[in-house]
Amino acid sequence: LGNIASAAIMAGSDMRIKENIVPEGTKWKGLNVYAYNYIGDTRPRRGVMAQEVEGIYPDAVVTINGIKHVKYGEI
Repeated sequence: LGNIASAAIMAGSDMRIKENIVPEGTKWKGLNVYAYNYIGDTRPRRGVMAQEVEGIYPDAVVTINGIKHVKYGEI
């Protein structure tokens, strides 16, 4: 249950697993917001890049199997 609860508040936000990354020109809690899609998934999404989050909120980023994830509850 703990892993399920953790997964609910984390998102794969590593820029290396995204493509078609376009800055929206807006900010959320001091972070740039981007439009993008995950590689292999054409559904448009929007959010932040873990590498940028890590520079401002280092405790909000964890690495799982080499991929950075954002713990949105820590921002």
